[in-house]
Amino acid sequence: MHGHFLRDAFDSVVPRPRFMTWVRHPVDRVVSNYYHCLRSPDLRDDCCRRLHEEKLSLRAFAELDWMQNLATRYLAGKAIEAFDFVGIAERSDESRPLLGRAFGWATPPCGPRENTNPDRVTPSYPLSPADYNHLLALNQLDLKFYRTAIARLDDALKIAAARSA
Repeated sequence: MHGHFLRDAFDSVVPRPRFMTWVRHPVDRVVSNYYHCLRSPDLRDDCCRRLHEEKLSLRAFAELDWMQNLATRYLAGKAIEAFDFVGIAERSDESRPLLGRAFGWATPPCGPRENTNPDRVTPSYPLSPADYNHLLALNQLDLKFYRTAIARLDDALKIAAARSA
């Protein structure tokens, strides 16, 4: 099963499930959501509807409860150890071989990049330091998980390099 659903959605249905997820830097995730909602409004979504009805700024959008620590909410507060694999979106080329190894698959090919912002020309969205720090302050739980995932990826890459040496 895959998709955007809460990590614990199938706990009572699937015996001994194995979990994987991909995370993105929390500031980039919020800004990406903002521009996605501007570009492709889904007015059934409360945050998107408020963005359009109230003409919210990026900061105001980021201050909506549902936009804060969204990854942590989706991951149902589970520790990183509950996941067999955690990929880093910004480091997908390094993450994919570890995904294959974690599940006994060949290295998954790089899939198509869909739903990307055609106006973004840099890997991260350019923000003023004040805006960046404001969004970061609103997403400290996601930042903690993200940093732990980065450290886990770096450790796994070191181990993989040592094995192949």
